[in-house]
Amino acid sequence: MDYILYLLRALYRKFWWIMLGTALVTAFIIYKTKGMQGNYNVEATLYTGVVSGYGIEENNAGVNWAIAQNAIDNIINIIESENTLERVSMRLFARVLVKGSPDKNQNEITVACYNYTYNHMKNSPKGKELVALIDKSSEDKTMENFIKYKKPNENNYIYGLFHYNHPYYSYNALKKIQVGRLGSSDLLKINYASSDPGIAYNTIEILMKEFVNEYRILRYGETDKVIEYFRSELNRIGKELTNHEDDLTKYNVDNRIINYYDETKEIAAINKEFELREQDVLFAYNSSKAMLEELERQMDSNTKQALTSLNLIDKLRKASNLTGKIAEMETISKNDTNSDEQLKEYKNDLKQARKELSDISNQYIGEKYTRTGLVRTNIIEQWLDQTLLYEKAKAEYEIVKKSRNDLKDKYIFYAPVGTTIKRKERVISFSEQSYLTNLQSYNEALMRKKNLEMTSAALKVLNPPGYPLSPSSTNRKKIVIMTCIISFLILTSFFLLIEFIDRTLRDSVRTRKLTGCPILGGFPKNKQSAYNKTYEAISTHSLSNSIFRFFTNREKGNPYVLNLLSVCEDEEKAHIAKCLAEYWKSIGINVRRLTNDVDFESGSSQYLLANSINELYTHANEDILIVEHPALSQTNIPTPLLCDAQLNLMIVSANYGWKTIDKILLQRLEIQIGNKPYLCLNRAPRYDLENFTGMLPPYTPLRQLLYRLSQFILTENFIQWKNTWKKKRQSVPVTEEEDD
Repeated sequence: MDYILYLLRALYRKFWWIMLGTALVTAFIIYKTKGMQGNYNVEATLYTGVVSGYGIEENNAGVNWAIAQNAIDNIINIIESENTLERVSMRLFARVLVKGSPDKNQNEITVACYNYTYNHMKNSPKGKELVALIDKSSEDKTMENFIKYKKPNENNYIYGLFHYNHPYYSYNALKKIQVGRLGSSDLLKINYASSDPGIAYNTIEILMKEFVNEYRILRYGETDKVIEYFRSELNRIGKELTNHEDDLTKYNVDNRIINYYDETKEIAAINKEFELREQDVLFAYNSSKAMLEELERQMDSNTKQALTSLNLIDKLRKASNLTGKIAEMETISKNDTNSDEQLKEYKNDLKQARKELSDISNQYIGEKYTRTGLVRTNIIEQWLDQTLLYEKAKAEYEIVKKSRNDLKDKYIFYAPVGTTIKRKERVISFSEQSYLTNLQSYNEALMRKKNLEMTSAALKVLNPPGYPLSPSSTNRKKIVIMTCIISFLILTSFFLLIEFIDRTLRDSVRTRKLTGCPILGGFPKNKQSAYNKTYEAISTHSLSNSIFRFFTNREKGNPYVLNLLSVCEDEEKAHIAKCLAEYWKSIGINVRRLTNDVDFESGSSQYLLANSINELYTHANEDILIVEHPALSQTNIPTPLLCDAQLNLMIVSANYGWKTIDKILLQRLEIQIGNKPYLCLNRAPRYDLENFTGMLPPYTPLRQLLYRLSQFILTENFIQWKNTWKKKRQSVPVTEEEDD
């Protein structure tokens, strides 16, 4: 409920801004749409014959709706194409200049349209040349002259007529023509609206003729060209396909490739095996290396010195060489008896070398245990074992790397061969698909030619366009209303967004949301007002009552301590402290104020190291002690001084913007006192003060009504009136006997 009330109050504060902005935008739209007129709408219906027509391509399966829809889409796209609209624009321009009149409406062309078109052309940079192109005796000749004159140049008037923003003849104007299919029938509905009735009528009338002529040319004129094209493509692609197949055969013979895919599969299998082997070897290598380093770290200096003896190093080198030879023979397996005997001999030698290494290491180890309590013999034995494992893994890794390099040479050979073969096969496949596609298209073209020979063009204007006599109604009223609503919503949303992202404290609801601290009371703005003193007195009394709830458990001989805190200096702590002190003195309470730089120095060691408030002043039988501490941003308030107080009241200003540093300072204060401090909102607006004090003067009926509404007290008066009415009825009983 508080947040709903907060939003309503926020909107109330910005009410006049919202209404003024809405009024200005609405007035602007009203002014802009003042001369708005309705357009003249013209419709026509075109019969296509796509669905219900008959030809040689028809079969007993019925209508193919996908093909029919595709044909309809093609017709619509042709009508809406830029080329068709450009011819319509050129002929419409020629018709207006040839058949129009500057004095009267004639030939479905208005005077306004003719004068605007003629003057617009005449006043152009080359107006005289353009006027000379007009042949009043023939619309077709005039159009031919315009076509010859047109050049794709920005300074060419005829070219710019269609490509710029002319209201009648440009592409932007003509693309507003709407073409749609009526249900699933053969009929197309064509609609166009313009501010001039003659333009709307002639545009549709010309469009019908130009489209029908162009469509017939497309159907009949291009059929033979298509057939000839596909015939030549078949001959060309057939020759290319034969050449590509011969080239692939020659390439396989030159590179001795029987079956590339089987050969590469075998190489890939071998490669996969080596990858798995390499991973195992690399894992063993890294594990041995890590274990060896860990054992060396556990050795003390005496043990490490023993391992550096020349005799031990020589035997270790011999064992490492034997390990490498064994690893090589085990990795590269050979079905050879001599190799097995040699491998067995190497393993026996390695076993003997391992025993000699153990004997040598035991000679150099004088003490059984290390300083850390570890058995030296075990560490040396483990180190020797891991050293031999490391050398074995290292040798196996080198062997695998060498094998991978040999395999890489095969990849180097087969990689370009495979790429080339795939490229040639892809070219052959593409040529085959192209040949088959063209063959199919060639047959379809022949069939279509026969079908066109049996049927004629079915396009027919079923419902010709009619000359419009009255414009359609404008949407000016709707536009104005929607503009008013949208501008109101946008401005409202804008100000609400500002309210949501604004970090100014402003009132108790926003302060509680931003700080997370409870609000103990408020204090009014210090301004010149007839009721300001009254507001201060009422706020002081309310704040005093709230503060006194915390004055409990008073130690004998010590006053109640009230700490006034703030995050910055300009919070008027002194003014609030003065008002509280004066009020308490007026009711007979002994009050004393302690202020910074007067009663104590916040930068002194006495203040910073104080363990009690008694160290900062001399007690003189005060009942209440008000301590005005410096701002939290200036110095750190000692924790004992905060804990000695019955209440730590932080003064924050409603005009203050809550920043990140303030949040951090508040968190530090919460850590010091063990809980969230109570806040007093200074410079609070009147409506927020009334949340703590109740209704403030003046107590006029209008103010009372607004106060009840602001507190959502909607039915209080009704309930009170109802109860009063009931009491009155009960207090005046009337009986029939008394009436008699």
